[in-house]
Amino acid sequence: MFKSLFIILLILPVFIFSQETNTDTTLSRQMVEIITYDNNEYIGYLSSENDETITITTLDGINIMIPKASIVKQAEFYGKSEAGKILRADPNKSMYMFAPSAFPIGHQKSYCRDFCVVFPSYNRGFGDNISVQMGAFWFPGVPFDETPLVSSVKMSLPSIAKTQFAGGIMYVRLPGFDDENIGMGFTFITGTIGDNFTHASASIGWGYSQVEGEWDFMDEPILVLAGNYRSSDRFALIYEGWFFPEAEIETQPMTGAIRFLGKRFSFDFGGIFIMEMEGVPFPIINFTYYLN
Repeated sequence: MFKSLFIILLILPVFIFSQETNTDTTLSRQMVEIITYDNNEYIGYLSSENDETITITTLDGINIMIPKASIVKQAEFYGKSEAGKILRADPNKSMYMFAPSAFPIGHQKSYCRDFCVVFPSYNRGFGDNISVQMGAFWFPGVPFDETPLVSSVKMSLPSIAKTQFAGGIMYVRLPGFDDENIGMGFTFITGTIGDNFTHASASIGWGYSQVEGEWDFMDEPILVLAGNYRSSDRFALIYEGWFFPEAEIETQPMTGAIRFLGKRFSFDFGGIFIMEMEGVPFPIINFTYYLN
């Protein structure tokens, strides 16, 4: 399964650009999502609006008139239609399993994430280009003042023809070393090709350590390859591989997972594996809840 995910990553660009011709042509118009007080949800194209009502046209061509007084929420819908089904964009597009993509989270959008139970985090977008993560590596029985704290900042450039670039830094503060200020992390530059549904990324980055203001960077960069292939309206395949300098390809760690996409959450189930390993890969479980 996991080697198949690696192959999928290599051919993702073909899928990315071919899908552009398979999507409904009417989707050049922006769709809207409307939720009413009786918990009904309407998705379609805005047809007309006056002081009292909003009329939308569904993908089936049906016009629905909705009283404004009954609307709880109205927002742009960043999805698309394929084969008569609506695909919601993945709000977790800014990250794969652990590695970043070049996509930003989005202005005032946020989500909570729990990676393998031990790494809960809060992620938020500021403006259209800045993404911030705050979290901790938590292990049962470890006091809070001895828990490594994690923060990261990513700056995304505007996208051009389904291509986007970003750069950022992750910092891990390591407590419990007397009064010394000790940390470590990863600086990166990422390029991503694709859209909110299917995309692939390549990152190069330098690991570093920091002790009392002294920074020590790796001489050679780490290469990270990752991909997200949207296989249906509810499922995606995720691949992520970390390639360290001067190490054999058979010893490099890789992850593969299936992502289930709900309306307000996503759930990843997969594993970490090495090509030369035998037996069952180390399991990965990741849960993400979208706040807005």
